[in-house]
Parts: sequence; structure tokens; C-alpha cells
Amino acid sequence: MTKRRSLAGVACVASLVVCAPALAAGRPGDAAATLAYVRASALFERRVYAETPASVAAVEARASEIASECPSALTYAPRDAAFQEITEETDLSVLYAWVAPVRSATLDLAHAIAHLRWSSGRLTRLVRSQAVAERSTATLALPDVCAEIAAWSASAYATLTSSAAPFLEEAYKIEAGVGPSEEPREGVIARLLRPIENARERRIVTRTEQLEAETSKRLSAAVTAAQGRLAAALGDSAL
Repeated sequence: MTKRRSLAGVACVASLVVCAPALAAGRPGDAAATLAYVRASALFERRVYAETPASVAAVEARASEIASECPSALTYAPRDAAFQEITEETDLSVLYAWVAPVRSATLDLAHAIAHLRWSSGRLTRLVRSQAVAERSTATLALPDVCAEIAAWSASAYATLTSSAAPFLEEAYKIEAGVGPSEEPREGVIARLLRPIENARERRIVTRTEQLEAETSKRLSAAVTAAQGRLAAALGDSAL
């Protein structure tokens, strides 16, 4: 895991240069499921794009809240495994703040795709796994970072509270790729859907990917900047 996070949760669809084995588009249900997925994804990206300013503000507010609540809290902390865990938790707490303004949109997407089915068992499983991840993203509770740092400091840096572990575990599950190459789940889904999509759906997908890329760029820049400011405020590189 990298110490300073970029927005892994938003940049879903990578460059798709490998052709997937063609699914039989004529099989019952494949075309309907594909249309439903394309439409749900497009609606979600439009809603996220419209709320980008609010998501950026949420990220900045989260970082400012932590910085003002416990300034310089990590200045004298030992640079050990517990330190790495707490800084990772802090970074992810800032990263996932972007979700709050689009929580409803994320849950709607999860609901829309959760029961879609294709003749490809792999594609069906991946889409349903995405639905679980979207729901987890929308319901992920952000931790009280300052309280955990305070408790760690009070123990003379001997014990880090276990409350950090469940948050990190859930965040890692959300961010997890699929397969040995760690290709993002949504990238694999896009490859598998491409042979089924008709020309109109392909145009929708192209526009959706453009919106997604623009949103991801703006949010990623905001997250990186906020994480950097917070690191300085907490003193996590002071020693």
C-alpha cells in the first residue's frame, strides 16, 4: 500500500486494450442485462460528476477537521508499524470523505446492478461483487482518527486501539483488484461487456468513461492536496 493515497475508488475503468472472449449476445437476458448496467453506470457517473464540487469540499473539510482537532499529534510518535497504520487510516479517512455527497447515488447504483445476470457466470459474479463494493463504499463509517492517536499517545505509544483495523480491512476490500494483475473489477467488467454492447450503448459507455476520467482527475487532485496538508498539520514527517 502506498503511504499517500490517490483516489483509487473513483478511477474505475482503465485503458481496455485486451479483447475479451466474445459473449453470445443472442443468449436470453444478456442484452437486457447489459443495457441495464450501461444505463445505471451512466446515471451514476452523471450524478457523481454533478456533485464533484461538493465531494471536493467534503474532502477538504474532513482534512481540516482532523487537523484542527489534533494539530501536531504525530510529531513525537515513533515511526513504527503502528505509525504506518494510523497514517494509512488517516489518508483513507480523507479519501473516502468524497463519498458523502453521492451516498444516495452510490446506493442506487448498487441496487440497480445487484441482481443482473448474464450467461457468463464470471461476468455475473463480478457485477454482483461490484454491487457489494458500492454498497460498502456508501456505508463505510469514517473513524475518529484523533481519538485513536490520543489513545495511542496515552499508552506511551505501546498500544494502538483495535478500532482502526476494521475500517482498514473494509477499505482494503473496497479497493481490491481482481486477478493476479490486480486489474480493477470495473475494468474487467467493461472488457467482458464490450462484445455485447451495441453501437448506441458503446456511445453511452464512451461518454460515461469521459465523465469518470474528468471526475477522477479533479477528486484525485483534491485528495492528494488535502492529504499533504493534513500530514504537515499532524507532524507526521517531523522526525
